[in-house]
Amino acid sequence: MDSPIPTSSTRRRTLIVTAGVLVALAAAGSFAYRVGHYARLIQAGSITRSDLAFLSNYTPSAVASALSSGTTSEATDRASAPALGAPDAKVTIVEFADFACPFSRASSFTMRSLAAKYGDRIRYAYRDFPLGELHPDALGASIAASCAGTQGKFWEYHDKLYLSQSDLGAARLKALAREANLDLVAFDACVADPSVRTAVLEDYQAGLEAGVEGTPTFFINGTMIPGAIPEDILDGLIERALAQ
Repeated sequence: MDSPIPTSSTRRRTLIVTAGVLVALAAAGSFAYRVGHYARLIQAGSITRSDLAFLSNYTPSAVASALSSGTTSEATDRASAPALGAPDAKVTIVEFADFACPFSRASSFTMRSLAAKYGDRIRYAYRDFPLGELHPDALGASIAASCAGTQGKFWEYHDKLYLSQSDLGAARLKALAREANLDLVAFDACVADPSVRTAVLEDYQAGLEAGVEGTPTFFINGTMIPGAIPEDILDGLIERALAQ
């Protein structure tokens, strides 16, 4: 029995399916290449700006650029920094971020998701890098988050700040403290404590010494990557690092 002759509509459907498969394969290949490329650079400890595809998701600071050491340093973690995961995890991700930076907001949701996924297999530490010349309320937000941390609610308050990013004035910071059921008397006293402001600025200074020039900036096992890394790429990098 002769095979039926394909109609034009059948041929079109075949071409569409074939094209879809080829696009999917190309996307998968591109993703695997990018993950492998960044993984090799991280393992070698040598990532330059020309290697990066994430600087469009990044807030550069002219002030930080002028003050930055211009070189990267491995002294990016801090034992007392707010962190999720195990202190001795195989993969450590340190993020320098600004509560008023829209790209830090995006990366915060990415990191909260991945920290929940990997649990104690990674350590994710948050460090403050308020870009005061661009975001006047950022320093106050960092101070308020630190004060929430003294009551064991840093991450809850951290999430509230990013969700309320359009308004980080003093009144809003107090309202968020109330929403988080913080002791408001203790919160007010903490916010007014000069030592808390000093601690936030020490984070900023540590970032400058590590070569940070904007937000967000990540350090994955000591290697700096500026810009909000897409979740699928970051997830792939973590999987690679854990498998090594």
